[in-house]
Amino acid sequence: MHTDEYEISLSRELDVCDGRIREIRRFLAVMEKRYSLDTEMFVREFRDGRLTGHADDFTLWIDNYEALKRWEALKRQYEGLLKRMKI
Repeated sequence: MHTDEYEISLSRELDVCDGRIREIRRFLAVMEKRYSLDTEMFVREFRDGRLTGHADDFTLWIDNYEALKRWEALKRQYEGLLKRMKI
């Protein structure tokens, strides 16, 4: 059953996702600038064990990278639900 309340709730959830994604991307941009390394390259090198030092920063960087993937997946789910409601 479709109601406006479901649509409103999903729209709010999408707004939350968008906000978190923006915050995480800003954090990743700061880390990329600080270490002159893009996030994808950092993740590969970190997981391959080629990076040492800066343990706290690197842990936060990895945690935020993984969180971004989860938030983006959640956003896609909400978008799919909202799209099905509008059919």
